[in-house]
Amino acid sequence: MRDVIELSAVQAVQALRTRQISPLELLDAVEERLAEVEPTVNAMPIRCMDRARQQARKLMSHQARSGLSGDSALLAGLPVSVKDIVDVEGAPTTYGSAAARDNIAAASDPLVERIERSGGIVVGKTNVPEFCAGTDTVNKAFGRTVNPWDTTVTCGASSGGAAVSVATGEVWCAHGEDTAGSIRIPASFASIVGMRPSPGMVTAGRVPGLSSTLEVHGPLARNVADAALFFSAMAGSRAQRQAAATVAAEPLLPRRVAFTIGYQGALPVDPEIGKIVTDAIHRIGRSGCDVEEHAPPLGGVHEACLTLLSYRSAQRYGDLVDQMGGGAGALIRLEIEAGKTISADALMAAERERALFSRSLDAVFDRYDAFITPTFGCSPWTQPTVQEMLPDERQLLQIMAVWPLTTAVTMAGCPAVSLPCGRTSRGLPVGLQLIGRAASDTDLLRMAQALEEACGVPALPVTPSALIRQEVIS
Repeated sequence: MRDVIELSAVQAVQALRTRQISPLELLDAVEERLAEVEPTVNAMPIRCMDRARQQARKLMSHQARSGLSGDSALLAGLPVSVKDIVDVEGAPTTYGSAAARDNIAAASDPLVERIERSGGIVVGKTNVPEFCAGTDTVNKAFGRTVNPWDTTVTCGASSGGAAVSVATGEVWCAHGEDTAGSIRIPASFASIVGMRPSPGMVTAGRVPGLSSTLEVHGPLARNVADAALFFSAMAGSRAQRQAAATVAAEPLLPRRVAFTIGYQGALPVDPEIGKIVTDAIHRIGRSGCDVEEHAPPLGGVHEACLTLLSYRSAQRYGDLVDQMGGGAGALIRLEIEAGKTISADALMAAERERALFSRSLDAVFDRYDAFITPTFGCSPWTQPTVQEMLPDERQLLQIMAVWPLTTAVTMAGCPAVSLPCGRTSRGLPVGLQLIGRAASDTDLLRMAQALEEACGVPALPVTPSALIRQEVIS
């Protein structure tokens, strides 16, 4: 099992395509790894292994009759996880809410269907904060997901379960959703690769409108080549799928790169985080890129993002939460109530700030091939008790102060990839955010592929720190 789990997704798919291993054997390895680490990390509370084995047998039967061809050859039977906000036929979609634990999906989301047509096998659904609201992946339905590098600190949110499922080797790739950093922050904290695609690149069965421009779906994986592979399975356009599949073979070294640690001092990035990211940027410079410190003004883009996020929550989840009444948590109810009171004038002002920052970042890409920031400006914080849904006030203020590192990218509509770039003195992972021009997703992945080695590739999967301590004691 250990040898199989340590394969990258690209290596595992190659072994599947050459029939050195079968999808059922990979599922056996996944089931064994889940039994080993899941009681500690709580990343995938909803599992559908019987359904996964049915899917695997169906895929193997098709391969026996027709050979490995067509869309299913892309992932060829690779086990993956999906975030508990999209439907998987026969499994509950709870949004992390105890009030929705019996909400069994009658049909799969179109995105899940696309992944399965590409040969992906869904083994489970990953944990989220209730309706994705909050800074930590914790809810009253399933409890808290912990960071495998140090189980006393957060894994971030809201795709925390997805990130941990990849980092610990429960799956090779995971689906995530990113509105204001929900893929990128957990990826950074778990020392894996996470990608926020440009809006429209990966579509799901969502209500069109504001959510479709803020809320995007993307891959989390152990390295860039694996992320590109899964992105190609998720992408809605066949041309995009084909282009993403070439990333590993066609890395693209950017000629000129702009970087900032804290937007000219506007954001109080932790000095140790700043140094680790700066050191990685210097290594990138030595790889052949011209790197220059430069950043557009943030203006009021973060405050505008918070306005749009609150309005989006009211539109996206308002009716469902209203139906739940007191069954929904206080945090999401407060966010929705705030969203319902936002005026048309406030929305228009937020959209103007959004457009202004987007034009400013476009001007950066007129001069540079890529833009780099820290993924997040502080280390994973000590997690509160299970009963507490938010960190203490001091930590929360620090989190809010550096959050614009991810929200600004959301507002600009740009794709971004979080790459592992080092560890703090305490051993906690740090991520570097590589940002590209809107709709340049494949080129961004190619640049990430070229820069990955300079950033530093961690040894994965990781065994949770609590298990290591237990082994030492025993």
